[in-house]
Amino acid sequence: MYYQRNNRIGVTEIIIGINAVVFFIFYLFPNYNSIFSLNIGTSFDFMNMYGIQITYTINNGAFWQLLTSIFMHGGIMHIFFNMFALYIFGKPLEEKWGKAKFLSFYLTIGILANIASVAFFILTKHPVSLIGASGAIYGVLLAFGGYYPEVILLLFFVIPIKAKWAVVLMAVLSLFFQVSNRMGNIAHITHLFGFLFAYLYLLIFFRMDAIKEMFFRNRNYYY
Repeated sequence: MYYQRNNRIGVTEIIIGINAVVFFIFYLFPNYNSIFSLNIGTSFDFMNMYGIQITYTINNGAFWQLLTSIFMHGGIMHIFFNMFALYIFGKPLEEKWGKAKFLSFYLTIGILANIASVAFFILTKHPVSLIGASGAIYGVLLAFGGYYPEVILLLFFVIPIKAKWAVVLMAVLSLFFQVSNRMGNIAHITHLFGFLFAYLYLLIFFRMDAIKEMFFRNRNYYY
């Protein structure tokens, strides 16, 4: 193995737990029949931009949505794949960096990816609502690929692929879907921003060039 897993509960498990609890409250038991519950839902669920008949939007100063939306998800498969990826790729990073550094990385990348996404959709005048932790998750994937580029992953639980090529594949797919406007209900631009800010964060705070580590390193320590 490329690292020794620590079975103690850490930041990764706590983040997953928060996401699960929030999902359970807001989506398995939606109660938007009252004004109070409607306000709670539209206030914290999504990052809303130019939302029709929605009071709480980024445009009107609901900046807390940049954080709260990271802990929200739009369906069972959405939260499952995000949290599964967070555990697989995030736990090794937490054990390598420590709880505080990993939490700082995760939240910073998630928020920066959201800020950039909001700017993009406001500038293009798209009245959309964004939800999910994908910006942060894609950042975690890039960091994992930088540290463990040769580790074999099972894409879709079946196809073996090295971590570094998984990063490339996800980047290419996100770029393709964003440019082609296919799968329009997914904010692929947020995925790309997650990659971008994770790369810059690693470069600035860890002095680690993830692209160089994945494709231009002279030695291979991983198996």
